[in-house]
Amino acid sequence: MKKERTGLFISNDELSEYVYKKLKSKGIKVYPISFIPCHFTISQTFHPGDVAGILGYLKKERIKKLVFIGRVPPETIFKEMHSSSDVFLKDGKPLCGERILKDMVSFLKKADVDVESLIDVLRDELAEERPYTDIPLQQDEKEDINTGFQLLNDIIKYRAGQSVVVKKGVVVAIEGIEGTDEMIRRAGRYCNGFVVVKMAGKNKDERFDIPVIGPHTIEVLAESGGRVIAVETGRTIIFNHSKTVSLCNKKRITLIGIKGDVR
Repeated sequence: MKKERTGLFISNDELSEYVYKKLKSKGIKVYPISFIPCHFTISQTFHPGDVAGILGYLKKERIKKLVFIGRVPPETIFKEMHSSSDVFLKDGKPLCGERILKDMVSFLKKADVDVESLIDVLRDELAEERPYTDIPLQQDEKEDINTGFQLLNDIIKYRAGQSVVVKKGVVVAIEGIEGTDEMIRRAGRYCNGFVVVKMAGKNKDERFDIPVIGPHTIEVLAESGGRVIAVETGRTIIFNHSKTVSLCNKKRITLIGIKGDVR
């Protein structure tokens, strides 16, 4: 019986390494693809936006399934891209990363390559509605979670980011192009003891770009003085679960899965 052949777009980070090892452990034959070399495996590297090169590689290796797990730095679209990306970038539409990825998925579909949902790949790691740690929430922390959740509900349609930092009712930082970890570091320059809320919002394409936290995010939160991280139930990935929760308890950080306001 032939092993399943799956292309895996990765970046040089712990989430990519986690998913790569998870798929390999299931007996799947994984073909890593990336824009930069990765420390945990040898990958087929391409220039950012080299759609023609990636498609040619998939055809050569007879790969019909692709998983997008690696992070594409948003700033890439403002710099020089490979000429074969023109089909996504020069149509007069806004430079929205998710829109470009959707266009790429449609392009791959025409070439008989399916992009698998990250929810399906990481279903066991989806956040549940419950506290994950043994540190109880204070009343002001609950109120800050509610403020953050309501704010994200209002602004998520602008693709401004998936996370927000709140302390004592004050919005300290909103995630921008820099990503969650850099937002947390930025917030830590202004205060400590703050709350982070992370959610996917409505109409997110589950084939890519879903919220994720893991040990590294908790380390950054601890170094920056954060006290709480609340993530949206069923739409956020908590990977390397036992290590993440253990680290939260060790650093005295509350981790909780939420559907909406916390009472």
